[in-house]
Amino acid sequence: MLQIILVTFALLFGLALNAQNSNTLSIVLEANEAPPFWSKTLAHNGMGGEIIYEISKAAGINTSIVFKPLSRLIEDDTNNDLGNPAFYIVNQDFKEIIPIALYYASFYSYAKNHKNDGNRSKDFQITSFDELKGKKIGLLKGTLIDHSYFENKGILFEQSYSQESLFKKLRLGRLDYVIEINLVAQEVIKKLYPSELDNFIHSNMNTSHPIAIMLANEQPNAHEIAKKYKKGLDEIIANGIYRKIVEKYYSQEPFPENWLEDLQRYTQLYTLQEDD
Repeated sequence: MLQIILVTFALLFGLALNAQNSNTLSIVLEANEAPPFWSKTLAHNGMGGEIIYEISKAAGINTSIVFKPLSRLIEDDTNNDLGNPAFYIVNQDFKEIIPIALYYASFYSYAKNHKNDGNRSKDFQITSFDELKGKKIGLLKGTLIDHSYFENKGILFEQSYSQESLFKKLRLGRLDYVIEINLVAQEVIKKLYPSELDNFIHSNMNTSHPIAIMLANEQPNAHEIAKKYKKGLDEIIANGIYRKIVEKYYSQEPFPENWLEDLQRYTQLYTLQEDD
């Protein structure tokens, strides 16, 4: 199976803690626009926002989300983040990593640019790096960890801070593929090219990736905060609120198979790493 370590590039967060009183924790989450996961224009700030707010309500934490440009979030390497830990732990140590959700990514292509390929008039499947040799692939800035590994295989990447920029270049033929989170890609394509939805085809990568709260070593009370968030997450999973949130955003397809099992697997993985 093709393995590429990705990060929701559009799914990056920083948390700052301050105490309003002795009984209540107040947390500020910094995010960039990545609908439908995170957006200041969506109710409850999107799927991720709904999960965060429901966790916080159950945990007794006051939480708010402030949106900032992706470049500013990436430049800050001392804050608390929310995203795929596989990227962040390369540059930063964390006291706590708490998986709260998942995302799935695909290779996207513009069918009209592959008229002579014979297999680009419908969704396709990439199963080997050999299929990407000599191709130019677009992805969000900060989501590729090991550039040299792919360069040695003859795979070229172009990075951008904007998903819209990537899909515009894809349509113009300046990129052969774009790697993007499925739900995010769907929103971008609907916004930019609502009459061309069928022209954007994709190859599922068939693996989940975690979205996690990551509390930095510099974060006071990190263990206490993490315990509260974990308890809140367990509560909204048990009472069904969590599933209702995810199903709302996956309304066009079934609830992702093995979602809760994968989430538990990532939780165990990062708990073991913390114990180490």
